[in-house]
Amino acid sequence: MPSLEPRRRSRARFEEENDDQSSESDYPKRQKRVTDDALSEEDEDEQDDRRVSRGKRIKSSPSRADRGNSTSEFQTGAIVRVLVENFVTYEHAEFKPGPNLNMVIGPNGTGKSSLVCAICLGLGFHPRHLGRASILGEFVKHGKDFAIVEIELQGGPDDRDNPVIRLQIRKEDNKTKWWINGKDSTQHTVKRLVNELRIQIDNLCQFLPQDRVAEFAGLNPVQLLHETLRAAAPKQMIEWHDELRENHAEHKKKKVKLDECVETLKNHETRQQGSKADVDRLRDREAIQKKIEDLTSAHVVAIYNTIRRTLNDTKQKHKDAIGRLKELEEACGPALEAVNRKQAYQEKIEAVVGERKFALKKAEAACDRLVETIEAQDEQIKHLQNKKSAEQGSFTSKRTSIAKIRRTITELEAKLQKKPAAFVAADWNTRIRQQEALLRENEAERRTFRDQREEARVLHSNKEEEKKKLEGDLKILNSQEGQKLSQLRKIHADAAKGWEWLQEHRGEFEKEVFGPPMLSCSITDQRYSDQIQSLLTQEDFLCFTCQTPNDHKKLSAQFYKQMGVAVSIRTCGTDFASFRPAIPKEQVREMGLDAYAIEYLEGPEPVLAMLCSEKKLHIAGVALRDISNDQYERIANCERIPSWASGRILYRVQRRREYGGNAVSTSTRKIMPSRFWTNQPVDQSERTTLQRRINEADEELERLKNQGRDLGVRIREKADADGPIQAELERLRTEKNELQRAATQYATLGDKIAFEKTALETAQNGLAECRTRMQEYGEQEDQLIVKKAKSVLEHNEQLSQIRDAHQALLEVQIRLIEAESDVKGLVQQNAKVKQQLDEKRAEIDAVAQEIKRLKAEGAAAQKKVTELANVDNDLHRWTELAGGKTPEDITDEIGAETTKLDLIQGVDPAILRQYQKRELDIIECKQRKDDITAELDSIAEKMREIMEQWEPQVDEIIGKINDAFSYNFEQINCAGEVGIHKDEDFEQWAIEIKVKFRENETLQQLNQHRQSGGERAVSTIFYLMALQSMAQAPFRVVDEINQGMDPRNERMVHERMVEIACREHTSQYFLITPKLLTGLRYDERMRVLCIASGEHMPPAGDAKGLDFGNLVRIQKAIASAA
Repeated sequence: MPSLEPRRRSRARFEEENDDQSSESDYPKRQKRVTDDALSEEDEDEQDDRRVSRGKRIKSSPSRADRGNSTSEFQTGAIVRVLVENFVTYEHAEFKPGPNLNMVIGPNGTGKSSLVCAICLGLGFHPRHLGRASILGEFVKHGKDFAIVEIELQGGPDDRDNPVIRLQIRKEDNKTKWWINGKDSTQHTVKRLVNELRIQIDNLCQFLPQDRVAEFAGLNPVQLLHETLRAAAPKQMIEWHDELRENHAEHKKKKVKLDECVETLKNHETRQQGSKADVDRLRDREAIQKKIEDLTSAHVVAIYNTIRRTLNDTKQKHKDAIGRLKELEEACGPALEAVNRKQAYQEKIEAVVGERKFALKKAEAACDRLVETIEAQDEQIKHLQNKKSAEQGSFTSKRTSIAKIRRTITELEAKLQKKPAAFVAADWNTRIRQQEALLRENEAERRTFRDQREEARVLHSNKEEEKKKLEGDLKILNSQEGQKLSQLRKIHADAAKGWEWLQEHRGEFEKEVFGPPMLSCSITDQRYSDQIQSLLTQEDFLCFTCQTPNDHKKLSAQFYKQMGVAVSIRTCGTDFASFRPAIPKEQVREMGLDAYAIEYLEGPEPVLAMLCSEKKLHIAGVALRDISNDQYERIANCERIPSWASGRILYRVQRRREYGGNAVSTSTRKIMPSRFWTNQPVDQSERTTLQRRINEADEELERLKNQGRDLGVRIREKADADGPIQAELERLRTEKNELQRAATQYATLGDKIAFEKTALETAQNGLAECRTRMQEYGEQEDQLIVKKAKSVLEHNEQLSQIRDAHQALLEVQIRLIEAESDVKGLVQQNAKVKQQLDEKRAEIDAVAQEIKRLKAEGAAAQKKVTELANVDNDLHRWTELAGGKTPEDITDEIGAETTKLDLIQGVDPAILRQYQKRELDIIECKQRKDDITAELDSIAEKMREIMEQWEPQVDEIIGKINDAFSYNFEQINCAGEVGIHKDEDFEQWAIEIKVKFRENETLQQLNQHRQSGGERAVSTIFYLMALQSMAQAPFRVVDEINQGMDPRNERMVHERMVEIACREHTSQYFLITPKLLTGLRYDERMRVLCIASGEHMPPAGDAKGLDFGNLVRIQKAIASAA
């Protein structure tokens, strides 16, 4: 029996339990959990001690030898021990189940299903197999950083120790850490160990948690067959089944591919026949096109041959023309010799003319350089003259300065003879400091008075603000809204603070945000106030309502992060008009209810929509009088009114549909007087207090005003006293400065005289240096004037040379004119001879140009021929085609072939490419068809071999299941059978379950349409029990499967379960249930694990010593005494 150490907080009021659709913020919930889970310092110390002892205890597990024979009845892989820390609802608990049937019982919410979660996660499986939270961190207990799950499994016969798997879950990052027998490990290693032990958490036939009961009921027959084989068949059969399914799926894929291949082949062959005529026509066109291409190439060769023949003829013509030119030159030689001699003389004269022009140009350049030299010398002379003038001015200034210094020395020596009156600075400073001290004393007093006046002004301002606020509060208190706000401040100060902030910042949101419903809503008929308010919690009256997620996020950040207020914020974007009751009002009145609660509420529609969404006020009924039993039955059975308030009683109906339509519980509660939405009179004591504080503020304001006036008079008096003191202080400072200045000047006269004498000596030295520089500038000027004169003389001489060179050039130019005239006369005399020679030379030049042109054309033609030969090396055939033909002949042949080509209808060239590609595709399709056919035959043969072994064993297993299933139904006077549906499509092989619960019925297939929820639950548990004797897994878990059964079926099912699960050599069985009937069968092989928790549980240390047997005896004694 587990020892549960934590004292969990008591369950909240039932109206808050199922409020899972609320969109309120998590912040106030976290604050509430911290408050509820807070422990005293003494409890924390005790828990720390226990935590240390547990830490030591769970480091290693006792060996099987140490435990003696306590685990001898456990099958390999069965659960021997489960330990959890900070896991979901548990702070610390240790479970020690038995080897056979384990009944885990306890009220709802105590943590029974948490044990199932621990088994699943602790063995390395994903949370999805639980049908609950998918994030591991959500399994850590609130307020804790990590959780521990430790599971000890029964080892094999050869194992010295049982394997102990330990899991740590960190909440912050959802990370896990694993150990096996105290050594670090990984989840992959854990899963491998679990698979070796045949543990099947992912099989609903072996592990059926509470939240997946409906999922098991929804398994189709095909899935049920697969899960049944996993649970009851040997590993080899499961492998055969998987292999058959894979081979069948592969066979179907291959068959589809074969059909596609055959269809493709047929289409290709049909299209190939249709394209043959077009392909033949296209090939004829290609032959003609090929001939045209060859003739075009032959045309290029013919052009080249023609150019080569023409070039040879032109070369011979050029050679003949050169011979005729030589003959003509020999005949005309004497006549041309005189012309040549005169032309040679002319050329010599032209050379002399060039030389004399160069000499003239050279002389002119030398003359220009001399002019530039003379101009530079002029600039240097002017520069020296300017420097000399500047020194002359400096000389005059220095002489004036020397005279001034001498006068200054004379005046200072005269002043030195006159000594001023004595000056004592300390006496004067003492008299001045006395006056300054008087001023500082007056200023300090004035500053004190000013500070006092400023303090009085600030107090006066604050008091006025306080008075205005009190007057505003008094005014608000006189209004109904003010009364509600005052009540809100008393009930929840944070909500009032948030409401005041919201009123000032309404315009900052996307849509309007509404304050607490206790302020924004009201009841139209006060007679129903208590009934309506009993349907709501305090949090419903104090929450804020947003209409968009962005507004919710913004308001949450303002309240929680910036203002630190703990209030509830909800979001409802549904239109209020969409909340309509499912039952008409007339029918509701017939049931004894006056109306729906929402009909007596008025307020903003988004707030009313929020209350309908969160608390279902649009389908919650209210009545002033209590209802009768018949009316109660009608309301409870209609399933459309979950709660109602009639008279002074609140009714709430809870249904759990996963357990069938009969799983219904009703809770009632007495209606207390309402706190909100009441028309209570204004609190007169609070109004009196506000008025008294206003009167006190008026008195304080008058006092502060008088105080400020008195301080102002004192400040002015002190300011007036400063005038005479300031005047005396100025007089003393003036006299002191004059005496001090005279004494200082007399003391520095000796230094000034010495300084002036030094300045006089420096000025005299400067005057001498200035005189020396003036002399140096005069000498340099004389030297430059001499150089300039020499340059002028050289310039005159160069001008004479220019005149001589110009005269010589004029003479030779006259001779050149005479020579040109003589040459012209001789040329005119021999013009005819020269014309003949020029014509011959022009003829030779023309023939040479023709040869050059033909060579270029020949090279271009040869290049074309070479390019054609490189592309298609068929030059010999082109040469034969061009043999003996001119380019014009070949052009005519090309025209004839082109005409033939035009007569043949054009075909798309892509047709030929497609035709050729289709030929390859046909060959490939035929090959692929043969390959797929062979593969299909191979797969079929392989399936036949496996099926011969697998099918008989499947029939045998299903037969055993059918025998056990039928026997279980016979024990409750019903009938049932299990068979296997063998379809031609292997993927459709399935389990068929047929049941009969009444004598006049025939066996009907089990499904959700024909049987009730309780009948399906009985069938499910009997089917699972039928697997018990063949179970391959070491343990099985079923959570709350009996909740939808009526007492008769539950008692019969329990009887069969105990009988089957408590036999020897059966696997371990866990049945989780919140309730059991009395007087059920008990077997010594059973173990009952009772889970209890709540605020009345003893501390963890005392819980270990609890004797539940003694508690039962006490309970029986009390019952018998009563």
